[in-house]
Amino acid sequence: MTKIYEAPPAWKPPPKAVASATYTGEQNASVIHEAVGRALSTWEHAESALIKLYQLLCETKSLAACRAYGTVESVFARYLAQKYAAEEFFANRDANDLRLVASLLKIYNDAAPYRNQIAHGMAVQPHAYGYFLCPATYASRRRDTPYPAQLWGLGANYFYRIVEIDHCRDHFESIMKAAMSMVLYLNDKYQVLEYGDLHP
Repeated sequence: MTKIYEAPPAWKPPPKAVASATYTGEQNASVIHEAVGRALSTWEHAESALIKLYQLLCETKSLAACRAYGTVESVFARYLAQKYAAEEFFANRDANDLRLVASLLKIYNDAAPYRNQIAHGMAVQPHAYGYFLCPATYASRRRDTPYPAQLWGLGANYFYRIVEIDHCRDHFESIMKAAMSMVLYLNDKYQVLEYGDLHP
């Protein structure tokens, strides 16, 4: 049976909301820590699926391309590596498949800021509103001011509860599933690699 690519479902980022009496956080920090761990682990599973896609686009059973790809540290740089590998792979192949890959890669790249917010956030309690995941006080690009004027926490540009963190985690999981679906679809269509040759 021919494999079919299943794209990630449409996703909207968590809404912007500020800690308040009507937007309250969690009872303790530990539940936020657990949610952060779930989200970041899921992101890494997505990266593991994407490295298989990169290997396929490079048309090699050698893991050399994967090992090199694994040294690239930023999501944007990995996105570019995938983008240009895809352009070469599809140079004489179905242009519609290139569009599918480009769309998936854009979704991956666009998700990176939310991964970074989760990875670099800290569980804090802005006064009496409960615990949230927020940017650190030194994170100048994610905070209006580090000084505790009235409510220091209210200068943050995101306040995530478990529901917002899990919302991002679900998106990361959909990227992982779509990347694996893409690998299966392309490999079935173009017969590039034996499945046992794919990066574990």
